[in-house]
Amino acid sequence: MNTSVTVCGAGVPDDTVAASCPVCNTHGKKVRPETVKNIVKEDRLPNVLEGYTLCLSPDCDVVYFGCQIFGKNDVKVRVWFKETEHPIPVCYCKNVTEKDIFDHILISGCCKDLKDIQEHTGANTGKECLTKNPAGT
Repeated sequence: MNTSVTVCGAGVPDDTVAASCPVCNTHGKKVRPETVKNIVKEDRLPNVLEGYTLCLSPDCDVVYFGCQIFGKNDVKVRVWFKETEHPIPVCYCKNVTEKDIFDHILISGCCKDLKDIQEHTGANTGKECLTKNPAGT
């Protein structure tokens, strides 16, 4: 069972914390209140948005933990590294999925490198990661 995952920005100082998921004991990545506010379903939002951490285990159903625990059913979006069935999100800002990228490469045959993928799908060109990506980055 692989319980590690690379998350964009996880290596940035003060981005990771020693906090471990209370369910799987995997270390997490601190997330900003704006991220929690926009990713957790409105009817489940906590009163205090600070102090939440993203569980980095792909095998754990916990998404955020802090004063409360929020699982996959408590959030508005699918968390890419916790999903195995399509559609698997790749870029939340531009609504690009893994399938979209595969289709461009395999079916359309139009993309030969990252720049082509970005030009054809828009992936990794958005500026709303803080509020649309569960990792906030």
